[in-house]
Amino acid sequence: MHNWKKWLPFAQDQVFPCLKELAIMNCPQLEGKVPENLDSLETLTIFKCEELVISISNYKQIGALYIHGCKAVVKTIGVEFELLESLALSNISKVRFQTGEFTKGLRKVAKLTIGGCEELTSSLKNEDRVLQHLISLDRLVIEGNSSLLQKLGKEAGELLQLQILTCKLKYLELYNCASLSMVPEGLHHLTALQELQIFGCSSLVSFPDVGLPLSLELTSIKLCDSLLYFAKYQIPPNLRRIEIRQCKSLKSLVEKEEDSSSSSSPSHISLEHLEIRGCESLTSLSLRAQLFPRALKRLDISDCGELQLITSDGLAHDNTNYCLEFISIRHCPNLKSLPEGLCHLTNLQTLEIYDCGSLVSIPSLSGEGLLSPTTIAASSLRKIYIENCNKLEMLPDMCNLNSLKTLGIDYMREGLDFTSIPSNLTSLSIARIKSCKPLWELLPRLTSLTHLSISGGEDPTVVSFPPNSYREMEMEMLLPKSLTHLGINGFPNMKKLSNGFQILTSLESLCLSCCPKLASIPEEGLPISLRQLYIIGCPLLKDKCQPGSKGRYLPKISHIPCIKIWD
Repeated sequence: MHNWKKWLPFAQDQVFPCLKELAIMNCPQLEGKVPENLDSLETLTIFKCEELVISISNYKQIGALYIHGCKAVVKTIGVEFELLESLALSNISKVRFQTGEFTKGLRKVAKLTIGGCEELTSSLKNEDRVLQHLISLDRLVIEGNSSLLQKLGKEAGELLQLQILTCKLKYLELYNCASLSMVPEGLHHLTALQELQIFGCSSLVSFPDVGLPLSLELTSIKLCDSLLYFAKYQIPPNLRRIEIRQCKSLKSLVEKEEDSSSSSSPSHISLEHLEIRGCESLTSLSLRAQLFPRALKRLDISDCGELQLITSDGLAHDNTNYCLEFISIRHCPNLKSLPEGLCHLTNLQTLEIYDCGSLVSIPSLSGEGLLSPTTIAASSLRKIYIENCNKLEMLPDMCNLNSLKTLGIDYMREGLDFTSIPSNLTSLSIARIKSCKPLWELLPRLTSLTHLSISGGEDPTVVSFPPNSYREMEMEMLLPKSLTHLGINGFPNMKKLSNGFQILTSLESLCLSCCPKLASIPEEGLPISLRQLYIIGCPLLKDKCQPGSKGRYLPKISHIPCIKIWD
């Protein structure tokens, strides 16, 4: 209602006596005051009503008050909101509170949001012991207001010295505090704080040397362009999750690591989830092997263009087991190696490596080749994906990975060795291989394989699938009978599908794509079990499978319920 300017007049004193929720949004020309005699009102929302004045003193039943963008907010002296639990004030031109009175009436408020209110900030600066009055505060959100955060941090330290700090704050969120260069040291004293989120604080360089509260369990930092490191000496011991995204100046996770005899040793660090994305200056996590968090379950790193090392040492095997279950490294073009000792990660279930163009080698996953192997293999590993790592000289050793079910590789080098791939795979995806010969030797061993996707592209010798160079009996043995899904993509010279498909009695889905010369399917037809057939970018085959005079293969595929054909 962009053109609404005035309230309709009411003769009676009380307006809407039973109204419990009122929202006025996007009324930039609305003038005057919000009706005051709304005795039943529980929730009031004002959004972008720049000419409106709100007196909040008369709403005795109010439980939630959200005001974003108005002319003024008025609060009468001595009024306490007994039911108000959630309060958000932002972009308010004027606040009319008696000095020292704002927080005294907010003892029940559990969630408080303050943003872009300069007068309110000035008022709060003149109030003593704000944290002491907000005795129920559980979540605090500060937007574009660095000075308020500095005041609260200083106040926390003072109240602690007086032994009267009773703040129960668990969640602190900071947004777009442009002048904030360092998180105040006083926040270290917020002993109930569990979660810290910092977003768009462009001047933030570091965290205090005294560290963060020991109670902290989760921290998320995004778009803080000046941040150089996360912690001075150590990761807070109770911190379970760290997320750092798009902090373009971040160089390391920890600036100065203490030795393993300190309290930062692995057994004292609870970190379970570490995610770093879009930090283009990061060169190393600076987590030496002896300090690598043993509780860490998930490591997720992506789009860190300068990253060269995960750890400066290998992952040593000792009496303390690693908990890592998931490793994902994506779009790190300067990463040259992964830490030795991956085979000691006996809980590792998924390993993903994508678009790491400088990666030369991946350490053994089975423990084979180590001087004194103490672990048979990364025995829980179920999924491995390695794609677009063009300098990789060889695949990692995968012998004895008896739990491995899914393998996806994108590999361009000659002499690809599949001999260490375990036979228990159920899903295999291979792309850009120079020669398919090793693949034909591998497939008969994969007797449990259900999903197979092959993208050739780099092997011009493949003119039929399976290849005609094998005797008919051998051809029938090339493809595992267990297959349920088969994808064949990008063979520029492949002209036909050879005999042998009929033995695939479990095959349900067949996808043929980007094979411009493919013109024929087996004479005996396709398996009767087939439920889906996709033909994409195979123009010669397309003409023979569509209804019409050229649809000669229609009788051979008429039993398939779902047939999709695209150019």
